[in-house]
Amino acid sequence: MNRLVKIFLIGLLISFLGSLPLGTLNMTAFQIAGFQNVSEAMLYALAVVFVELVVVRITLAYSKKIDLGNRVFFYLLPIAIALLMYLSVSSFTSLKDDQAIQAGSNLFPMLKSSILLGLLLSFLNPMHIPFWTTWNSVLIAKNRLDRKPGMYTSYITGIGIGSIGGLMIFVFAGKYIFQNYHEYSYVIAFILGCLYLGFSFYLLFLLYKNHLKLIIH
Repeated sequence: MNRLVKIFLIGLLISFLGSLPLGTLNMTAFQIAGFQNVSEAMLYALAVVFVELVVVRITLAYSKKIDLGNRVFFYLLPIAIALLMYLSVSSFTSLKDDQAIQAGSNLFPMLKSSILLGLLLSFLNPMHIPFWTTWNSVLIAKNRLDRKPGMYTSYITGIGIGSIGGLMIFVFAGKYIFQNYHEYSYVIAFILGCLYLGFSFYLLFLLYKNHLKLIIH
């Protein structure tokens, strides 16, 4: 098999499988599709993947210079925590409004653009860099990925298609479930609120462990 095709398929498979475990990015796509519409969810997904591809390209170019404990993460983590807290509160407060659940209104009133929401959540996702830095290192070590012409392009193209494919599963699942099982809308909104809240606490733990603990001691 041609090496360009092989690295394309590898990138596609890694990103597709990586987008399937439940997380804030795919569950937000699920929520937007259910509470708003599929087109808004697709715009959100494209924004998420765009940022992910930029991150992949940066990790390929500057992997040896990336420090997960540097000042950039010190400033990004508090913003990510605040945004996730806001999304959690938005999900919980929507439980009080039957029209918000059933009529498909925007659950994120301060973030009216799905594209902006996708860009923000993807940019502030601290998992992108360690995930892709690790996979890039593995593929380079196994001589599957190198700097030869077309390799990076094929790899990144595969990643983009795989990530979109994974997110689309959540988009169409969200639309189907909210259309056919309205009685579970409150439960889903509650679960999503808990997910955002839990991940915000996880990021708070990372902030303390990697930054604040060092400052305190």
